[in-house]
Amino acid sequence: MYFEPKEYELAGRIGKLRTRHGVIETPFLFPVVDPVRQAPGLSVLREIGYDGFITNAYLFYKRNNGEVKDIHQALNWDKPIMTDSGGYQVLVYGDVEVDNKTIVEYEKKIGVDIGVILDVPTGSKMTWDEALKAVRETYKRAVEALPLIMDSDQVWVLPIQGSPYKDLLVRSSIQAWRLPYQMYAIGSPTLLLERYEYSVIVEITALAKLHLSPDRPLHVFGVGHPMIIPFLVAMGADFFDSASYILYARDGRYMTETGTKNVKDLTYLPCNCPVCSRYTAEELKELGRREREELIATHNLHVLMKELRNVKQHIREGRLWELLEYRSKSHPSLKRAFHVVKKYRELLEKYNPRSKPDGKALMIIDRDSLENPRLVHTRRRSLQVLESQVRGKKIILIPAHSKPFSHQPEYLKLKVNHAGVEEEFEALFIHPALGVFHPSLSPTYPFYQHEGGITRGVLNHKLMARLIDKLLEKTGAQELIIVESSWMSRELFERIKESSSHGDKMIICSLDEISSRLARSP
Repeated sequence: MYFEPKEYELAGRIGKLRTRHGVIETPFLFPVVDPVRQAPGLSVLREIGYDGFITNAYLFYKRNNGEVKDIHQALNWDKPIMTDSGGYQVLVYGDVEVDNKTIVEYEKKIGVDIGVILDVPTGSKMTWDEALKAVRETYKRAVEALPLIMDSDQVWVLPIQGSPYKDLLVRSSIQAWRLPYQMYAIGSPTLLLERYEYSVIVEITALAKLHLSPDRPLHVFGVGHPMIIPFLVAMGADFFDSASYILYARDGRYMTETGTKNVKDLTYLPCNCPVCSRYTAEELKELGRREREELIATHNLHVLMKELRNVKQHIREGRLWELLEYRSKSHPSLKRAFHVVKKYRELLEKYNPRSKPDGKALMIIDRDSLENPRLVHTRRRSLQVLESQVRGKKIILIPAHSKPFSHQPEYLKLKVNHAGVEEEFEALFIHPALGVFHPSLSPTYPFYQHEGGITRGVLNHKLMARLIDKLLEKTGAQELIIVESSWMSRELFERIKESSSHGDKMIICSLDEISSRLARSP
């Protein structure tokens, strides 16, 4: 077993990839390293917490004239090394002067921990027919490489090509499932990243994840910005790689979790990493070009590592959805990316744990919160439980407004004053995020473990109407009385009735009116 998932949240996960030179915990980003002129040095990567990096086996092959050298000794690195095969050079230059078999055998002999076959990236400029040829050729090479790697204890990566053509991407993903590779990688998103087309990258990742074997890790080539990492992790990406940290630094670009700023435009450094703690913005600007580049690159590496750890902590706490909500409001491109995340509910619900009792309380902030897969499941499951529990009874719906809900005065008063009518009536709670539920669930997760009041940003009369319609349909109730409250006003009730298919069965009453009605019940 090379990869072992430990904890899920949405389609993201914390996992462990075992390699010959150690274990890597996911989500993880491999910094791209240039063995000839690497800056900052590998010791800096190690100090920041990077347990591995990626370099180019094709360039290593060329610089050593094909001579086999142990790559760990040559680079003085005792942790995992991943190598690309030259696929990027194929994308840029159209071809390389080495074939698939040669480069795969070379990666095997120099002792890489994670190797990639020589694929044919589709990029962003190919026609559909050209992209189809690239997909076919990549699959052909993947089959060709199998006899060379089957006896290897290295991790071998099969690139998934075809984007931006969704049908070809799905085809490539389905074909990949048939082959015994330990890891997958989605190719060619670099140009999309440069254009901030994050929604397209999120969709590409989601489509691939839906059609790939779930037990193998998924790498996304060329992703190296903290803005997009949490969204891709939520869609099932485990690994990333990028040279962005140094490429951005050469242009004076300073990464933050919500965007990129040119250091020339900064008066204050919005970070407390070792670089930003030691220098002011003015001091960075006054340094020589090379020293400034290395320091900004070091800062960028710190920001990327901080984001990886932040995402893992949100997975542990069961709050990855909340992180996406928060980030989606920081940039229009992330808002669009979040819309795509919400579109792939099937993928999220497939992997997302239905309950997380050891997690933190759910945050209910606005209507985006209502689409949290854990809350969607809670609403659906509560109705399923009520189907048999409440069948044939008249229903009183009490708006849930203060925890624990079973201690609300409206509920307690009904229980005390009308104890003799429980056989005919059933008191339930309704909440815009938690749905319709029985009072006995009040002390359980997430009915008690959540934060957030009932605000206009959370109230959604159409969602409330759907909840009530499903309740009436599942239970067969002929009458439903709703308790008027501060947030369940008569105005909101009328809007719910208008949106409902069963508005004629709904009545809204004050608590005193309900008492009079129940007192008259036989």
